[in-house]
Amino acid sequence: MPDGSTDIDRIMNPTSVAVVGASTDETKRGYQAIETLQVGGYEGEIYPVNPSTDEIRGLDVYPTVSSIPGRVDLALIVTPAPVVPQILEDCADTDIAGAVVVAVGFSEAGADGRKLEDEIVSLAREHGVRLIGPNTSGMINVHEGLNLVGADTVPEGNLALLCQSGNMAISLFTEAATREGVGFSHYVGVGNEADLQFHEYLTFFDADPKTDAVVCYVEGMSDGRAFLKAAREVATDTPIVVLKSGRSDVGKRSASSHTGSMAGDAAVTDAVLEQAGVVSVSRSDELLSVANALSSLPIADGDSIAVLADGGGHATLAADALDERDLSIPKLTEETQDRLRDALPDAASVVNPVDVAGGTDDDQSVFVDCAEAIVADPNVDALMLSGLFGGYGIRFAEQYTDVEIEAARDLADLAAAHDTPLVVQSAYEGFDTEPHEVLREDGIPVVESLDVAAASLDALVAYGERVAAADESSDFQLVSRDDTANPTIDSLADNRTQLSEFESKQALDAAGLPVTPFELATSSVEARNAVTACDGPVAMKIVSRDIVHKSDAGGVALNVSVGDAGETYGDLLAAASEYDSDARIDGVLVSPMVDAGVELIVGVVDDDQFGPVVMFGIGGVFVEVLEDVAFRALPLTEADAQALLDDIDAQELLDGTRGNTPINRDAVVDLLVSVSAFVEANPFVSELDLNPVFATADGVEIVDAAITLDPDGTMRSDCEPRVQRGTTDD
Repeated sequence: MPDGSTDIDRIMNPTSVAVVGASTDETKRGYQAIETLQVGGYEGEIYPVNPSTDEIRGLDVYPTVSSIPGRVDLALIVTPAPVVPQILEDCADTDIAGAVVVAVGFSEAGADGRKLEDEIVSLAREHGVRLIGPNTSGMINVHEGLNLVGADTVPEGNLALLCQSGNMAISLFTEAATREGVGFSHYVGVGNEADLQFHEYLTFFDADPKTDAVVCYVEGMSDGRAFLKAAREVATDTPIVVLKSGRSDVGKRSASSHTGSMAGDAAVTDAVLEQAGVVSVSRSDELLSVANALSSLPIADGDSIAVLADGGGHATLAADALDERDLSIPKLTEETQDRLRDALPDAASVVNPVDVAGGTDDDQSVFVDCAEAIVADPNVDALMLSGLFGGYGIRFAEQYTDVEIEAARDLADLAAAHDTPLVVQSAYEGFDTEPHEVLREDGIPVVESLDVAAASLDALVAYGERVAAADESSDFQLVSRDDTANPTIDSLADNRTQLSEFESKQALDAAGLPVTPFELATSSVEARNAVTACDGPVAMKIVSRDIVHKSDAGGVALNVSVGDAGETYGDLLAAASEYDSDARIDGVLVSPMVDAGVELIVGVVDDDQFGPVVMFGIGGVFVEVLEDVAFRALPLTEADAQALLDDIDAQELLDGTRGNTPINRDAVVDLLVSVSAFVEANPFVSELDLNPVFATADGVEIVDAAITLDPDGTMRSDCEPRVQRGTTDD
């Protein structure tokens, strides 16, 4: 069912709810759901559905959904899984917009469950009903009192939560309930994503006046490509924060190429989400704090962060936490340092991080004087206030509380006047003091952890960079261009899964990519003639579609001269046969030696969730040892390609070290964009590996290439869901 075929607003803001499977048993969810709606203040119509009783909690009960006299926007189905198809059949002639299917026993339970899930999706689409779930904990519209989960304490706020684990949702509800200033507008347990999927909620939340940021806990997306498209459109206005589980090496997929083996789930996910403007976090304790900061603070103009602390320990640890995230801790101007010296005792450190050295012990308004000097500094983009602020009335004397309250007001006004992000880290955060309440009322986050404070500032910087680059990044629309499809690949794609290096280079050369000159020799005489034509030493490599990693098979010889060409040809064939006696040997590839420049790797892999993704990094034989690579989703723009270059760590190598000249970055960008276009134009290509690619000041050369094919053409013109990930929404 296409997006928008049913008004999702009727589902998220229903004026009426049918509870299907309503019960008179107070221990059953069919009773508790009605009770929660009534007690929680839901003002819409509640229609219990049960053919065996007439009244529940003072409400008339109906035997079926179709017998309800009023219009039903949403049904909460709490029956066992096998009954759900019958219920959806009953909705055939109703105007119901959506249904929340709580039951387990669908795709997460195996083949039979998958069949049942397919059945209910088919029925829902036939009758114009959108499904949340199945295997979901439910949904909540917090501000309207619509609680279809039964969670006791879900504080109101401005964060929308999409979650694939009911237990994780409860953890986040509990965390928010113990903290001031953090709460939710909506919660959706997306469950198995059988119908409504992650991306379909984003546009609704973007338009929702009570939602300022979207929080996602993701185990696996059914259609990651659609999420990227939606996120790109939404994230510039409504920040999206994602915590993706399954980040360990266990989650890495196996594949025949370097690219495939290095395309770890977390590495790809973080990179492509960043490309779409989404902020990723790696720890659960960062999720709400980062989202809260993004929802309430201005975007940071840069990555230069100042630290103002009331102790040397906090100052140093704060600086360490920021540095670990590659944030800059700039030197303050002499003018700023002079202003700080005027406000602080001689023992204070005024260089950044700033340690007040007891200068605020008797008068906490000094924090304001220092902050005013710091945020006015042209070198500063954001400020972290670290230490005990908000707790002086507890730690020292109650009389300081009033002083801190006034200081909190001034700090908030100061940050707003300068449009500068301010995050407060305080050891007294858990005490919910009045100064902290004042800060939070003005949108200033207060957190206990230095690491979480640093994560919040890092997110503000990253989000600012992504918003600024949004118009130049990929729109994630893969458009099939059949008129540019490669005839070499098309002619070879009949039930083939692996091209030889020779065939791969043929295809790339035909597309105009910069491939090192090559010739296939099928005899020792042809090999000798090919070497002679190269006018210099050559590389000779076995050509076999069955041997991908030729070095492992002893199938590579370097610096071969004319005199050795014939013998080397025979040696390579013998080594390949010994390595794999069944391998089909087409001959030996002869190419001029390339031994100058930086070795790079460029690859493409068809990711299960996000479709075609390009990898770029330092290549050669140590590629999987160094793992200095970056990822982006196709199609690439020039800005995406440039970001790939900027993301890898070995910038000094690219810029030239020890007298070497810098590589031609423009040539690398052109290659990456060309690779993107090549894969997009050839849907048979499911994996591409160019390693090494030599980059010099003059340009780039593809020295080795491997192409993997999918005869069914799964690298489609547009990515559709191919993997249904069973989740456990409990």
